Amino acid sequence: MLECSNHMDKEMVSGAISTPKHRFKPYPYGRRQESARVLAGINVTPLAFESLGVRSMCTLVRTKDVTVLLDAGVALGPRFRLMPHPREFRARDEARKRIEEAADKATIVTISHYHHDHHTPNFVDPVWLGSSPESFERIYKGKIILAKDSRRKINTAQRRRGWMFRQATEKFAEKFEAADEGTFEFGKTKLRFPAPVPHGEGESELGWVLPCIVEKAKEKVFFAPDVQGPVVRETVDLILREKPHLLVMGGPPTYLQGYRIGDEFFRTAIRNMEKILGTIPMVVIDHHVLRDEGWYKFLEPVRKSAEQANHKLLAASELLEKEPEPLECRRQSLYEQDKPSKEFLDWANLPEEKRSDKPPPLTT
Repeated sequence: MLECSNHMDKEMVSGAISTPKHRFKPYPYGRRQESARVLAGINVTPLAFESLGVRSMCTLVRTKDVTVLLDAGVALGPRFRLMPHPREFRARDEARKRIEEAADKATIVTISHYHHDHHTPNFVDPVWLGSSPESFERIYKGKIILAKDSRRKINTAQRRRGWMFRQATEKFAEKFEAADEGTFEFGKTKLRFPAPVPHGEGESELGWVLPCIVEKAKEKVFFAPDVQGPVVRETVDLILREKPHLLVMGGPPTYLQGYRIGDEFFRTAIRNMEKILGTIPMVVIDHHVLRDEGWYKFLEPVRKSAEQANHKLLAASELLEKEPEPLECRRQSLYEQDKPSKEFLDWANLPEEKRSDKPPPLTT
């Protein structure tokens, strides 16, 4: 039974929740028997992240009451004037399969914003997204969709994209709800969506994103995609006020340093991440920051802050007890060390208009 209210419970907003002792245990996921780390009552399984080789932050969250699929999208992106390497395309296809299989189990699918690495559109894109109407329908059909409002706190491009997505999805979703500042109850599990926060800087042209908080009993998971650090004080204050036991957030896009973003942005991001890691017991930082081959060194001051507080800083793959394996940042070396087939290179060198409707030829 879905219950929704657009006002926050006063006790929850205060964040005055004591931090109980908790332990993590392995939980088998699907046929692959991947282990995800869980709180006693909340299971969290990363499905697609940069540390798993793709652009995404898709995560499956389960309690005894409900299964929630967060940001069910996956993408690849242009870098180094090279098309993605065949290993990247395979990682994308594997990630999309995991997302679709997770959607089969989910009751709820959320959308934090309308970038294509955070939701699946209903059109065919065999190159960057691996999307199709069939994948779109499998993910969203019969689901309760809790999504970023496409009418307010949104930029022009995403407003149009969000409107089109809602029009397509409402035909077969069980329910489509603009979730901004909403609270939804499923048994003893609550999903809360604070007011949207900036996608990076406060006046960013990239718009806003909708965080999601999953609560059961005294445990709390905070999902903060694309906050890019965070670099905005209000976002930091929100996280610290909520005091989650596990925080999953997008790190800063260091691969754009000196190109689109100045040094002060990253100094602010480091300071804020240090503050967060000094307070929150377990934090996953992934996404944009892992598009830079120097991501591990960049996060070293944050890692030290975590260690001093006896807290943990992880990449998403490490929740699955896997070493991070970002591929986009290694694209140039992948082409050198694992040279693609002639057929693939011929395809990659086609003009974009001739390549856009042709899937990449991948040899097994």
